[in-house]
Amino acid sequence: MGEQRHIRSAWRRLAVAVATSTALLATGGVAGAAPAAGEPHLPSFSMDVPDIPAGGTVTHTVEVEVSEPGRVTVDLRTADHLRSFVEHEWRQLNYGVPEGAGNATCRLEVLANGERRPACDLRPGTSTITYTLTAAEAMEAWEMDLRATFAPAATPETYGATERFSVLSDDPVELSYRVFGRDRVGNLWSYPTLTDGPPLAGGDGLGSGWSAFDALTKLSPIATNNRGGGVVAREPSGTLWYYPALGQRYGATGAFKPRVRVGTGWSIYSSVRGTGDVTGDGHADLIARDKAGVLWLYRGTGVEARPFAARTKVGSGWQVYNALTGGVDVTRDGHADLYARDTSGVLWLYRGTGDAARPYAPRSKVATGWGGYTAIIAPGEGSAVGKGALLVRDKDGRLWWFRGTGVASSPLAKPQYAADTSPHINAWM
Repeated sequence: MGEQRHIRSAWRRLAVAVATSTALLATGGVAGAAPAAGEPHLPSFSMDVPDIPAGGTVTHTVEVEVSEPGRVTVDLRTADHLRSFVEHEWRQLNYGVPEGAGNATCRLEVLANGERRPACDLRPGTSTITYTLTAAEAMEAWEMDLRATFAPAATPETYGATERFSVLSDDPVELSYRVFGRDRVGNLWSYPTLTDGPPLAGGDGLGSGWSAFDALTKLSPIATNNRGGGVVAREPSGTLWYYPALGQRYGATGAFKPRVRVGTGWSIYSSVRGTGDVTGDGHADLIARDKAGVLWLYRGTGVEARPFAARTKVGSGWQVYNALTGGVDVTRDGHADLYARDTSGVLWLYRGTGDAARPYAPRSKVATGWGGYTAIIAPGEGSAVGKGALLVRDKDGRLWWFRGTGVASSPLAKPQYAADTSPHINAWM
């Protein structure tokens, strides 16, 4: 707990420094210089925003010093490494009516989407704004960024500072992951797997030209905040490319960084699949099966310019499988596992060991009758109850969820309908 408090203190100092730098840039000032005659002093912020237990209530305090009249608002956003709130989750954090002391007159402002936030009119001088924040008992362990923004009445500039606090809960945040589909003309689409509405309802276009590849695979699940192992794509000539995940929230710049050329000669493989972190070193790995049925492991390096180490042999006989998918920890032991479907429609599970020399334990039988599925995808958790879920497409183009149970002997629950999909999608990952 002492270390956590130290981190938060450092964040406070950084937030104030960033706020001051931003303000200086906005006004063309120089750090340490006194304001010119008639020039307003830059606003300063001081915030005390303690952590909040799920089901509890805390008081937050924001102190603002300004030299001109204006308006300050307080907004909450999830931390950058987490997904954004879906609609119902905003209702799990509730502000009390803010109170203003000194030179502030405050109220709760209702936004167009129904969110509420403290808003205060400020007169020159120092103002202290206090409000209560109540967390629902069922809240997950979120980290939240609170941003206080001051907008002067007479100028278009804004000034702000950010502080982070945590929701104290034993229930971890369930991330939302992306499922990617390539259509018949080579456009790539991204679909979120955890929303308030039906799974895979609507998609984001990520660009054209993806028909140039005869193999596409995620190295590990990619969350909707674009954190994950990225995507590997192979040209028919055998050239392999790596598209690193952008590592920040989705926006106009897309989901991936510029691609990196891995190398040539990859046409010797009949299957190239991302596996997540099989070796336990924190980097997503890749497996490739050659045309003789030998499976090879390429360890991830964590270096974007050279993403894979030299290959090591896993074993032979893998030609019996016509589908491989991995990257999720099915058994909840901390290692990514691998699903394999054989040509008779039997689904098998290979548990990850964390040992690069022997990455998979002996297989165990999961289910029969899987020969009718035209795609088997491991997006990530997939739902609030998911533990290594699978998403499959049937011959009619419908998608079904097999929720994960977290039990190695019976890792998949009964299927649940997910969505109908357009026939123009011809490849999923």
